[in-house]
Amino acid sequence: MQNPKPAPFNAVPNDTEGTTWALPAGAMARLGKGLQPYQEGHDTALSPDGTYIAIGTRIGLWWYDVPSMSPIALWETERGAKNAVDISPNGKLIAIANWDGMIKIRDVQSGECITEFNRVVYKHLTFSPDSKWIAIITKIDEKKVVEVLDISCGSSITQMEWEGPEVIDSKFRLAFSPDGQFLAAATSEQTYLWNLDTSEIVHTFEGRGFVFSPDSRLLALHHPYLVPNSDPLRTASTVLVWNIVTGERISHFTELTHLVETLIFSPCGQFLASKEWNKTLRVWNLTEGVLKETYTDSGLPHYLPDGTLLTIVFNRKTIEVWNVEQHEKLWTYERKNGSIGDKWFSKCSKLPIAHFLSNNRKEKGKTYAFPTLDDVPCYLYPGHFSPNGDLFAGRGYTNGIVLWDVKSKQKREIVIKDQSIRNFAFLPCGDILAIDNRWDDFTVWKVTETDETEIGQFTLSDGLGRGTSTFSNYQIALAGKGGIIHLWDLNHSKKPRAFTGHTGHIWGLAFSSDGKRLVSGSSDKTVRLWDVEKDEEIATLPSGERITTMALAFSPCGRWIAGGTFGELHVWCAEKLTLLKTISQPEDSLKPFALTFSPCGQYLASGTWWVKGMQHMAIRLWDVATGENIHTFWGHTTDVQSLAFSPDGTLLASGGFDGTCILWNVDTLKSSRHTPCAVK
Repeated sequence: MQNPKPAPFNAVPNDTEGTTWALPAGAMARLGKGLQPYQEGHDTALSPDGTYIAIGTRIGLWWYDVPSMSPIALWETERGAKNAVDISPNGKLIAIANWDGMIKIRDVQSGECITEFNRVVYKHLTFSPDSKWIAIITKIDEKKVVEVLDISCGSSITQMEWEGPEVIDSKFRLAFSPDGQFLAAATSEQTYLWNLDTSEIVHTFEGRGFVFSPDSRLLALHHPYLVPNSDPLRTASTVLVWNIVTGERISHFTELTHLVETLIFSPCGQFLASKEWNKTLRVWNLTEGVLKETYTDSGLPHYLPDGTLLTIVFNRKTIEVWNVEQHEKLWTYERKNGSIGDKWFSKCSKLPIAHFLSNNRKEKGKTYAFPTLDDVPCYLYPGHFSPNGDLFAGRGYTNGIVLWDVKSKQKREIVIKDQSIRNFAFLPCGDILAIDNRWDDFTVWKVTETDETEIGQFTLSDGLGRGTSTFSNYQIALAGKGGIIHLWDLNHSKKPRAFTGHTGHIWGLAFSSDGKRLVSGSSDKTVRLWDVEKDEEIATLPSGERITTMALAFSPCGRWIAGGTFGELHVWCAEKLTLLKTISQPEDSLKPFALTFSPCGQYLASGTWWVKGMQHMAIRLWDVATGENIHTFWGHTTDVQSLAFSPDGTLLASGGFDGTCILWNVDTLKSSRHTPCAVK
């Protein structure tokens, strides 16, 4: 029976990609689908019949139709940042956990919230086979426990003491036995098995990556070990099969030569398939206790209900579905590395199988791609408009710089796609200057319409790998925990110059528009202004109560400097070196750590960072002359990390820790975009 279709919350007709779905007031478009919090697949769930897939991101829960791989709904946008998702075995319910410590059980077809639990979930939750309970690992009275919750009445069925490690790593897994009698949890080294009738641990098994047999009688695990005398040193696994009732080990397979990635039972329970990291697939006959078959160059195994063994092979440019025994390629998906589609297919290994099975018309040997999944996860700090305003650019989450066409609101291309970009900026001519680094080794790139060129390298040794940086034309300033600012003028020097004075981590850096001055804010609770041409400090700016300034911005005319601290905005006169204004922040905007001036200099935009309990972050527009908050936008579900006005002042782009950029309509500023700075 086909599972119910999810309620089409926030879907907008004629917008097939979701660019305008659930937009906040004042927003024109959203670029990006949102980052997924973790690399594991706990935030992705496939409906039991393979028809729909739910993906939890930092902006909400996306529903996709599997046959077409097109979005059909966007849920839970009022509280983004989902960290665990599961769909019930009957396909009628979905459990959604978020960073705020809230679990919601919703009816898939209506979207109605059935039950809420106030619980912090550590990466994973799972439904019981009868769809009546969920199991989680949480913290109660400062202790981690495995808890089973009744979704019909919202009560706790049982709490079982967690005997595993304090830190829940990527190897953790939690699952009910198919008959619902047992609950198992695996750590990096051991697997714990509870009897739900008694809430007691009945067995502790050596090994991880467990899987129950279909009849709940057996539990298979793999146990990693270091191969003696291997050069280079490598890890392999043994596969263990236990009788759950007696606790007896009935099989111990040692033929494996590498670390096991996954295990799976056949529907009849007679066979067990194991896939190793070296692409070796082995099938074991459990009745006879022997190795049945070995296949090379294989991927993740998947049994169909009739016992047919398929495998999903992840190549560099494709994902392929094969019939293992017939050695026949059934379906190929074109991988666009770095795209959300590639990420979702990789996270949910059942998705390629489900897509293939839902499209019987697909031709063998043909390669398929999905335009709706071509978006790229981004980490939008910084985000910049091109000088002519046609493009908006942000850092790719892992590599490259992503360019969007502002008019069409669509991704145009990714540049420097093989490099992990630290920061970048547009040059006045429209070219891009970018810097990447591997800890203390830095490379500078120049991107033109036709070329990507490495134009310089240097090494710094004072822990700048995760510090801050900023650009002014061909000048790059870098700083970090050591309190030293390194400034490199690519046109006039072969190595950076050092500016010393700060004694703590430097959080904020900003050049004046002419590149002659630089302002810095540090955890030593000072804000310092530097003369770039003379290599000297001009002054320490007054700030009343000493507090760390986390964000800084120069006005386009160069006369004013804005700083964001906890609870306040400061505005200084860069000529007289005086504090002009201190603007107290509301309770919902206590961390205004993203700043930018409008092109006319009359307005200052500030974006706040997330605090637990906040649903959407504030982006406030301030009249610099009066200190008045003239408008507030509410959009991102977590930290606002970057802000940028379009060159004509009609758009404001905000980049969030949620992995999206929101374009806001600030057309009311158009009439004053060329007026001089208004502060007296």
